[in-house]
Amino acid sequence: MFDHRRREKARARLAASAILIAALPLAAAAQDAPAQTEDELASRAGDIVVTAQKREQRLQDVGLSVTAFGNEALENAGVNAITDLAKIVPGLDVTPSPSSTPVYTLRGVGFFESTLSAAPDVALYLDQVPLAIPAFGALTAFDVERIEVLKGPQGTLFGTNATGGAINLIAAKPTNDMQAGVELGYGRFNMVRVGAYASGPITDTLNGRIAVKLSRGDEWQYSYTRDDKLGKTDEVAGRMILDWQPSDAVNVLFNVNGWLNRSDPQAPQLARQTTPADLQAPVGSVTFGQVVPPDFPLLLIPAAPANNRAANWSPDNRPYRDDRFYQTSLTANIDVSDTITLTSLTGYSDLRQRKASSYSGTDLAAFDQAANPAKANDFSQELRLASAESSAQLRWMIGGNYQRTFSYERIDAIYPFASTGFRDGFTANTLDTRQVFEQWAAFGNLEFDLTDRLTLKAGIRYTDSSRTTAGRVYDTPGYVEPIPGSLGLTQFFNVLIPLAYVPLFCPTVTFTPVTPGDSVSLDPDTCVSGTYNAKLKEDNVPWSLGADFKPNDDLLFYANMSRGFKGGAFPLVNAASQAQFYPVPQEKLTAYEVGFKSSFDGSRIVFNGAAFYYDYANKQTRGKTVDPLFGALEQLVSIPKSRIYGAEFDLAAEPARGLTLRLAGTYLNTRIKRFDGIVGTQNVGGLLFPVFASFEGADLPFAPKFAASASIDYAFPVSGSVDAFLGAGVRSQTKSYGSPQLGGQDKLDATIKGYTTLDLRAGLTSPGAGWKLMVWGKNVTDTHYWTNSLRAFDTIVRYTGRPAEYGVTFSYDF
Repeated sequence: MFDHRRREKARARLAASAILIAALPLAAAAQDAPAQTEDELASRAGDIVVTAQKREQRLQDVGLSVTAFGNEALENAGVNAITDLAKIVPGLDVTPSPSSTPVYTLRGVGFFESTLSAAPDVALYLDQVPLAIPAFGALTAFDVERIEVLKGPQGTLFGTNATGGAINLIAAKPTNDMQAGVELGYGRFNMVRVGAYASGPITDTLNGRIAVKLSRGDEWQYSYTRDDKLGKTDEVAGRMILDWQPSDAVNVLFNVNGWLNRSDPQAPQLARQTTPADLQAPVGSVTFGQVVPPDFPLLLIPAAPANNRAANWSPDNRPYRDDRFYQTSLTANIDVSDTITLTSLTGYSDLRQRKASSYSGTDLAAFDQAANPAKANDFSQELRLASAESSAQLRWMIGGNYQRTFSYERIDAIYPFASTGFRDGFTANTLDTRQVFEQWAAFGNLEFDLTDRLTLKAGIRYTDSSRTTAGRVYDTPGYVEPIPGSLGLTQFFNVLIPLAYVPLFCPTVTFTPVTPGDSVSLDPDTCVSGTYNAKLKEDNVPWSLGADFKPNDDLLFYANMSRGFKGGAFPLVNAASQAQFYPVPQEKLTAYEVGFKSSFDGSRIVFNGAAFYYDYANKQTRGKTVDPLFGALEQLVSIPKSRIYGAEFDLAAEPARGLTLRLAGTYLNTRIKRFDGIVGTQNVGGLLFPVFASFEGADLPFAPKFAASASIDYAFPVSGSVDAFLGAGVRSQTKSYGSPQLGGQDKLDATIKGYTTLDLRAGLTSPGAGWKLMVWGKNVTDTHYWTNSLRAFDTIVRYTGRPAEYGVTFSYDF
């Protein structure tokens, strides 16, 4: 173990040193570099134009914490999906969940919940149109002009409430002249990526753009107990945009985009060998099944080796995916007068999902999602009026929006090798949920230039929302129990509930047997089984106040105070009791932030920083409840009070022609201030009761104390028409935790160790001829790291990062 840790530390030092070593000769060469051209100056980090406040502004003029990357920077960093943004945005954590739904956490604010319909703490948008469900954004980050990451509560400017922030993808738009390009790439695991676009005028008033991207690759994971592989890539995405401008006062943008994803879901690693203490049904226990033996098969499987590729999954329920998504949106901007613009944003999204996943990290069916079909659609409409003059002393915006999201999700859970399945005599069940979310909102925002240097800002929003649910747990259709004499789920409840539960908790009730196919989940107040139906109605008032002060054109100080909300949620869980379906209420976050943005030497150096404090109420997370008969079970819980404070910086420098340096870092300090959580169970008279403990002082999940990224790129001429370039990128973070824990083995199991990864790139380009050839490597030190660590019922599993990858990419613009 000592040698292994020493090797990992050495890799981290090597990766961090690579940037510094590479920078020394390049920085020295920069001293005598010639002046840059006007076109090169326009591409500097400080001059990037963003729409973070729903109008075009230079990034350095926006008094908010915003990180933005243009298309070239995204390509150099190897950002092929939204989930890759964590490599270049310190403070952003992207975590895979057991159902393969990504969870975004920004500055320690995130909602780890894998239910498809769960609204995220970090909202996603494509050209300001919401991607209401995280799964919608899986393959949308292609052919983009830039990506903006807004940090802190959102709601007064964007269409969806969010406590953590927003990620806005800005698609590349149609051009006034004919343009086209192709990109071909080949990498490890026979990964082939093909992209193409064409853009230009169709008529005098109509321009169009079409873009496609295709990725195919072989399996990257292997089973360490048998000859089997997993992890193929099979993706295709496309987008068409029509830009119609019938007059100077009217512009209409129509966007239709979609994707197909048949890639294998990632299988988790078994983090450590399972012990008898890990089993949810103790050795020797029995109800209507068989006695859990000391040599229970799960206890005999060794932990996965320290290799990102090593994993395991059940061959009987092999993971697969077959998902498809499309979105259409219509954006209209109409100048109703010389000073007022009307904007309409209409969007519709539709997802269909078919997949299976393996949870346990073993080759046994200890907990498999043998089938996980789902569907979801979302309709949104926003109307707003805004002042059209960016130079006016008073700039204002008022508007409203409506959103409706429908989702249905079903899981066929199969677990013949789970300890409880062995003990209880039922080894499968199906659970599903049907949810509808609906909201209305009105909002407004003001900016007033009190002086030439001082701007005051204010925003407010009122939101009225409702979420309905219908949740069930029932027999898996067509499933045959493999254990001789097993009762199966429905019969188990029909025997146990009238025998033990009803006499204790509802002695005056005559139990009605559950009909096969109906829900077995028991109402704890009436002892009647059935479908859980409920409606959660909420309203809230997010707001923001701030001031920007510019002592000169190259320096901006800002101070902001804001409050954000995220709506309540119903889970999809294996519910013996309907209490597990109960919702958590909306969470509230009040943020205080001060920051600065500065430019030096004609924007050759840009240095931005911020400090913030978050007062966080009712944080939503997955937790535990204890059923008196079944023991510890999952449900959503709220952490009443927690706080976050921290600081961040972003430094970008272009000290010489062709030389670009970037360094960014985030410090986070997160603490739970008030929360009594379940840490165990106790047996009293044959019934199980929860053991509570205070979690005061525990860290919030997915919030490393330090996270940083650094990159260096250097381009230099090798002939009159060809330039060469070299580049490297480092991403590093300290340890974090997959769930709030107090200590002991539970905290060790939840630990996500700190890690550092190194990416390299080099190549040739001819800007005049329009071609570029790049060789690249990702995680070139093959660092073994993971992004999530959690309990998967009887086992402890972790989700690793990708192994070392390398390849070549060629692009050509016609």
